[in-house]
Amino acid sequence: MATDEPRDSRFLLGLALEAVQDHAVLLLDPQGVILDWLCGAEKIFGYGAPEVRGRHFSLLFVAEDIARGLPELELAVARRDSTSEDDRWHARKDGAHVWVSGTVNALQDAAGLHGFIKIMRDRTDLRMQSEAGANQLVLVQDTLERTRTFTHTLGHELLTPLTPMRIASHIARQATAEPKVVEASRIIESQIKVMERIANDLADVTRLEHRKLEMRVSQFDVRELLEREAGAHAEAFRAKGLQLDTILPDEPLLLAADAVRVQQALANLLSNALKYTPAGGRVWLKATQEAQETVIRVEDTGIGIAADVLPRIFELFTQEPGARDFAPGGLGIGLAVVSQIAALHGGVAQARSAGTGKGAEFTLRLPSNGLPP
Repeated sequence: MATDEPRDSRFLLGLALEAVQDHAVLLLDPQGVILDWLCGAEKIFGYGAPEVRGRHFSLLFVAEDIARGLPELELAVARRDSTSEDDRWHARKDGAHVWVSGTVNALQDAAGLHGFIKIMRDRTDLRMQSEAGANQLVLVQDTLERTRTFTHTLGHELLTPLTPMRIASHIARQATAEPKVVEASRIIESQIKVMERIANDLADVTRLEHRKLEMRVSQFDVRELLEREAGAHAEAFRAKGLQLDTILPDEPLLLAADAVRVQQALANLLSNALKYTPAGGRVWLKATQEAQETVIRVEDTGIGIAADVLPRIFELFTQEPGARDFAPGGLGIGLAVVSQIAALHGGVAQARSAGTGKGAEFTLRLPSNGLPP
């Protein structure tokens, strides 16, 4: 009876190269010209294989490193020592920068050098965390000073809208159900909610910084919280012409945390997506379990985040420059609150974006089993 022949190792190698998407693999000739573009190279750098074959691999380096001659130096070291390691910023096709950890190995035998293989991995998230840690002491002083200035300014700014709102509220209470009065009441309620949100976020920033919030930890199914919060925002999304999709696992997703604070962080992320996603766009709310962490993601097709702003996006009062034009009036508080709530739970808040105009993804990672000791 006929049996299947064993799969050829080259066939399996081809499948493996397609499956490995978190690494970029480049085959270079002895001069550094790209011969092949494998694995996750297109995903990481944005170029398709036909665009890069026949071009020098220096097109992936940032201008400063090209001027310093680093591409040539990298090959020279590999030629001399058989291998060369590097950790540096590289350039994507869209102009964004990614922090890449990689190696170059010389492919040579007794006949001489035949070329190189360069293997790279996108480690931008780790780099961002490292830079944030290194700069933390400086940022603390700067943030405290900006907080004092902002608090002083906000105290005066809040008086301007609150006074006419109080007057309008008094008129509404004394008037009938006339349409103009109803509309005035609606405006009052809307503006009061805005002011309350700003004031509450500002107060929480100060309390979170000094760890003065009382945490009430309980175990709950985070899916239910996400569904409730999505429902609470549904009408606002519909009114703006946005589609909100909720993608949750079928099984319970248990989390030991302060449900009120998690809801606050989620509300800020959804409000952020709502505010900075143009009409006709989409927003996805997702949740999953990764090892010992509960992971909540809010992804949008909005205005995106510039590469130079991305590492600072969770700092107090930081805003994408285009955000001020797209939705004036933001103060850059909400994401800072999200980050601090995550830290208070022993977790972390992360952000990813391919650049301005290309959407963003915000991730909240919390330890599933409760606060750290």
